[in-house]
Amino acid sequence: MSLGYDNQPINHQILLDLPFEEGVGAITRDLAKPHHEDVLLIATPTWDETDSGVGTITFDGATEYLELDQASCADLDFTTEDYSIGMWFYWTVGNPTLMLMGRNQVDVSGWELYLYDGGGADRILTLRHNHAAGAAVRSACNSTAWTRDTWWFVGVSRSGNVAPHYRNGKSITTNYGVGGLEDMETCAQDLVVGARYTKDANFYCGSMYRPRIWDRALTATEWAQIFEMERHWFGV
Repeated sequence: MSLGYDNQPINHQILLDLPFEEGVGAITRDLAKPHHEDVLLIATPTWDETDSGVGTITFDGATEYLELDQASCADLDFTTEDYSIGMWFYWTVGNPTLMLMGRNQVDVSGWELYLYDGGGADRILTLRHNHAAGAAVRSACNSTAWTRDTWWFVGVSRSGNVAPHYRNGKSITTNYGVGGLEDMETCAQDLVVGARYTKDANFYCGSMYRPRIWDRALTATEWAQIFEMERHWFGV
């Protein structure tokens, strides 16, 4: 007997799960229990699939992104609570700053996960919290040595003022500023995948599979479990 989606321990408290199963069209559907309204594909990102047949979406780095209206995803408006973000990505071109996902307004509110390509080995993944008040208008943590032109599985688990990063199911060095992560102010922005919250800059260039968000901090064991279940689809 197969185990139902909601009964799988890894899906406990999952809020967003976009497996890109449609393969065609201008929307993609949320598999998680909240079942948010359809996520829109803006400027026609390309439907693709891996050699193993898993559906992915490829962004051109110039105009394409996904969006989910803020009114329908208030459960992703994190402030003090724990949360986790995970996805597969294949990064092809530096921008130099490329947004993976965010529900934020810079220096005001919300959270964002993005890549930075400084050239050479200076390729960084950052989780940033934005604050209208507090010790600073932003606080962040980052990890280094992310390379282009390969599939990576990234996980980030925020708990209190820390958010350890995981690469291909393994914990990696996560760097923090003084004081770590501050709590965020409440945010009334859309969820945007593959672009800045203003939807006019920092476009992600490359492919992506199954962005997911939980309202709990996944453990190291859980990130390793997801990676081991899915790695063969990406040849890693």
